[in-house]
Amino acid sequence: MYRIMIVDDEPLILAGVTSLLNWEEHQCKIVRKVSNGRQALAQMEALRPDIVITDIKMPVMDGISFMKASVENGYAASFIFLTNFEEYSLVKEVLRLGAVDYLVKLELDEEALIAALERAKDRCNLTHRRIRAMEDGEMTADERIQNYFRRILICDEESHPAEGLAVMIRERYPVLLLMLIHFNYKSEEFSEKFTRADQKKILNYAENIIHEMVKGFFDRSCLLRKDQNGFILVLSMEGMEEYKEQVEAMSIKFRKVMKDYFEIPVSIAVSRPVREAEGIQDLLYQALSVMNDTYYDSSSPIVFYSENCKENFSHSSSFNINFLKKELTGIIRQNDRKGFSNIMNHIIQLFVQCKPSRSQAVNACSNLYYFITFLLEEREDQSFPYILDVAGQLNRLADLSAVTAWLEGFRDQVAEALETYKEGKKDKYIELVMEYIRVHYREKITLNQMSALLNISQGHLSCIFKKQTGKNFSDYVTEIKIEKAKELIETYQYMMYEISDMLGFDTQYYFSAVFKKTTGYTPKEYESMTIKKSCS
Repeated sequence: MYRIMIVDDEPLILAGVTSLLNWEEHQCKIVRKVSNGRQALAQMEALRPDIVITDIKMPVMDGISFMKASVENGYAASFIFLTNFEEYSLVKEVLRLGAVDYLVKLELDEEALIAALERAKDRCNLTHRRIRAMEDGEMTADERIQNYFRRILICDEESHPAEGLAVMIRERYPVLLLMLIHFNYKSEEFSEKFTRADQKKILNYAENIIHEMVKGFFDRSCLLRKDQNGFILVLSMEGMEEYKEQVEAMSIKFRKVMKDYFEIPVSIAVSRPVREAEGIQDLLYQALSVMNDTYYDSSSPIVFYSENCKENFSHSSSFNINFLKKELTGIIRQNDRKGFSNIMNHIIQLFVQCKPSRSQAVNACSNLYYFITFLLEEREDQSFPYILDVAGQLNRLADLSAVTAWLEGFRDQVAEALETYKEGKKDKYIELVMEYIRVHYREKITLNQMSALLNISQGHLSCIFKKQTGKNFSDYVTEIKIEKAKELIETYQYMMYEISDMLGFDTQYYFSAVFKKTTGYTPKEYESMTIKKSCS
C-alpha cells in the first residue's frame, strides 16, 4: 500500500479528492487529511507518506513552502499539486522543485487523478529501488549486521537473517545487550535560535562521540540512530561477566560529555543480556519499558531493566482527553480566557494523576494542540506562535514533568490569544453598532434590538459600548439623531413634525425636548439661527 497524505484548506476539495477513487484498488491508503502545509509538515516525520497531494495556495504555509521544507528535512515523498487556472505561473516552479505532476481542480476527474498517481507510484518505486540497491551493494560483515539490526529495530520489520548472516551475528554477538540513549531537551530550547539543523548537528557530534567512546569499553558494537531524540546501541557481551560496571562507566562518561559540551542531559535505559539475536526485539521492548519509568521520574538517568519495569509498561492504561473537546470548542469560540485556563488545568491534572506513557502523552498533547490551533485558525489570526513540529518537540522532552510544563506554557499562550482576540472583537462589535446606527438613524433603535442582532447580552453590550466610546448607548443614538435633525433643519424643506417622524421620535413634543436638551435650543430656535447666519 502506498501511503497518501492530502493537504488542502478547502473542505470540499478534501472531500472531493478523497471520494474520487476506491483507493485500495490502486494499492493506496489515505493516512491523513490536513488543511495547511504547516500541519502537514509537522506530521511528515510520524506518517512518512509515499505520496502527497497538496494545494499550491493555502493559508499559514503554502504548498510550495511545504514541499521545500519536506525536501530539506529529508522526506522522500512524491508530490502532486492541485491548482486553479490562474496559478499556472506557480506550476513551473513546483515542477522544477521535483513535483511529479499537477492537477487543475476544475478539471479534476478520476482518470486524471489515476494517471498522476501512477506517475507518483513510479517515482516511489524508483526511490525504493535505489535504497535497496545501496543496501544490497558491497557491504562488510559489520555493515550487513547493522543493516539487519536497523530493519528489525528501527523499521520494525518481521525479518530473519539468511543463514550466512545468522552465523556472522552469532560469531560477533554471542551475547547481546541493548541500550537506549535518549536526549532530554527542554521545551524552552526549541526557539528560533535552536533549529532542527542545530539538533541534527548535535546528533552527528554525539554519534561520533559514542562511536569512539564505546571502543574503550566493548570490543564490538552497533550504533543506530533511532530518531531525532537519540540512539539504539547494541553491544556484544562476549566474555564479560560484570557488564553493568562497564555500561555504567561508559554511560557516566558519555552523559558528562553531552552535559559539558551541549548542556543536554541524557537518559539511558539498559536491557538484560540475551544469547540469541532473534530475541533482540525483546531487548528493545525491555529498554523501552525502562525508559518509560524514567519518563515519570528522571532522577535515575541510567536504569537497568527489571520485572517491575515490564509490569508497569504492559499495564499502562489508555489515556484519552477527547471528552473535553466539546467544552473546549465552546469556550474558545466565546474567547473565555478563564474557562479555557480552568479546562487546561484539569487536563494537566489528568496527566499528573494518570501518568500516561511517552507515546500516550505525545499523542494526547499533539491531538490537543492541533485541535485548539485549528479553532484559532478559523479566525485567520496569524499572530499565534504556531509550532511546525509539535510531536517532535514533545518527543524530545525529558519526562512527564517537562510535558506538563509545556502544557502550562501552551495554556498561557492560548489564554493570552483569546484575551487579545476578545478585546479586538469588542472593538469590532462597537464598529458594527456605530455603523448600524449611522445607517438606520431614521428608525427607533434600542439596546435590546442591537444585542439581539449581535447575539450578546444587553448588559455586556452596554458595558463594552460605554468602555469603548465613553458614552451610554442611548446617548449616542440620540446624538446621531440630533446631528441628522440639524442637517434636515438646515435644508428648510421639512416641517418639524416631519423631521420628528423621519427620525423615529414618538411625538414632536418629545423630539423638541430632546433637541433642546442636547443643543440648548428648540428646533425652531435652531432654524432661526441658521437663517440669520445664512443671511448675514
